[in-house]
Amino acid sequence: MDYWETMRILNRSKNALPGVAGLAAVNLFVALGLLPGVCVHAQLIHPPEGKPPSFEVATIRPSHSSSTFVNYHISTGRFRAENATLTALIQFAYGIKSDDQLPSEPKWIVSQRFDVDAKVEDLEAQRIDSDLPDQNLERYRLMMQSLLADRFKLKISSRTKDVSVYALAVDKNGPKLTPAKESADEKKRTPTLTGGSRGELRAGAVSMAIFADWLSGRQETGSRVVKDETGLSGIYDFTLNWTPDDLHTGQFSEAGASQGPGSSLPSVSAAPSFLTALQEQLGLKLQSRRARVEVLIIDHVEQPSPN
Repeated sequence: MDYWETMRILNRSKNALPGVAGLAAVNLFVALGLLPGVCVHAQLIHPPEGKPPSFEVATIRPSHSSSTFVNYHISTGRFRAENATLTALIQFAYGIKSDDQLPSEPKWIVSQRFDVDAKVEDLEAQRIDSDLPDQNLERYRLMMQSLLADRFKLKISSRTKDVSVYALAVDKNGPKLTPAKESADEKKRTPTLTGGSRGELRAGAVSMAIFADWLSGRQETGSRVVKDETGLSGIYDFTLNWTPDDLHTGQFSEAGASQGPGSSLPSVSAAPSFLTALQEQLGLKLQSRRARVEVLIIDHVEQPSPN
């Protein structure tokens, strides 16, 4: 399944926090869900029924790269992480949306970097090849959780913490969103969010809950969790074009670091700032809130065991 090869590539610049502030491109996004109300509770820890899936074999080695970027490569039957801190691996395994939800102790989990190369057993790869994308992503997350528990002896718990978040709301003039077109085969369309790192996003069959999840932890939202308060229950097709924050600085006091080198960014005059684009093109806005979010606590962790 080719879309897995480019499903999610996370790039983190040398100035970014070890969490999700440097999210670059998302070609297929699966929402993990935000519960309504004051508490933004992502249910980060939800053990599966029965024995969780695991990789057939995995190697973990210290990264010797001079780069400070993290890259993930996912394909049917294979998972690779290059130059990843343990917090970056935890982020993927538990679907972390914001740096506020990540642990930072002991210090080595945010400073030491590893290369991970893991293979899925053939039977599991066949399931991945035949299942829906959201099921596949969840299976990879669970396999990474098993790997962290086995090789890093990771034991975690969670608690809630009061932090600054953004509420995604409808602007005073109303939404400017196009209802998603029905698929030709009358099957429910898979939500897709393509692009994002260069100031252009293309969305298909996306709900506002999914969009809020995509916004969470991004540079444009100051790495905060974003929760859906639009009251819109439909799914929509839309595009969004803006100038990335390394050219439009100062939108958010907590804005993350710039995108990595090699990005082909539009000129400042080519597109508006993110907040302006959100309002003018989609009829949406972000409002600052305080809310309780679930955060992970490390109860025990060790340096990875030998291969």
